[in-house]
Amino acid sequence: MQGKILSPQLISGDDGKRYEYDKNDVINLGGKDLALLTGSQVDFVSFDERVAKSIYIIAENVNVSSILSADSISFARLSAILGLGLLIFSCILYIGLEFFSFIPYIVDIVLITPIVGFVLYSMAIYSVRKAAASKNLFKNYIKAIITTFLCSYFFLMPAVKLLNSEHVDIFTSVIAVFVFALIALIAANYLYKIHTELARLSGSSLFLWAFWIFVVSVLLCFFGVFGIFVGFAVFIIAWVIHFIAWWRFKKLEKR
Repeated sequence: MQGKILSPQLISGDDGKRYEYDKNDVINLGGKDLALLTGSQVDFVSFDERVAKSIYIIAENVNVSSILSADSISFARLSAILGLGLLIFSCILYIGLEFFSFIPYIVDIVLITPIVGFVLYSMAIYSVRKAAASKNLFKNYIKAIITTFLCSYFFLMPAVKLLNSEHVDIFTSVIAVFVFALIALIAANYLYKIHTELARLSGSSLFLWAFWIFVVSVLLCFFGVFGIFVGFAVFIIAWVIHFIAWWRFKKLEKR
């Protein structure tokens, strides 16, 4: 009998009936994500008029709407890997801007790549949120972005004033540092929640390891020039661990 895939658990047969099936019964799936193959034509053997067995995909129909709605972990994984890759690539270009000056439109590339990387990574978080039906993952991500932006602002404000003025308002600087520290703790809390949930959903503690190593890299930057260099090296380690965590994130763990 023939029919088409309605969902990762359901096939609509040409006889008008619907059949449940198991992913392991798709003979020629070859590691593809069934969530992205909705609408593909299949040939199968009906069992007990309710279950499909010995299923063969005879005409693939990659479901673009499933990809755009970002319902699958495969899409999330790909988006995160590309996003992280572009973010670290933009850092390398920025640090070696003079060395890469021969590249046409290098300044535009340096400005655009982190934006694209950020968008892709945001799509990855949203994809996991939809796939896991999580109520708080993407909300915590947005809160982390907002608080991190505010944290950066209150860190840079006294630093810029110190560089551009001979007389620094100590009171204003102290208040800015206090607000910075407070918002930094709030941002760290949201980031911790995000990585904790990713670790739980993926079954990998690497997400939490990446978070704590990243925290260490940020703290090291407050110990002078040497601390900044060491902090950057530790940041690279955190990035690599985070990248590996996403690379190994291929399915949701049962909760």
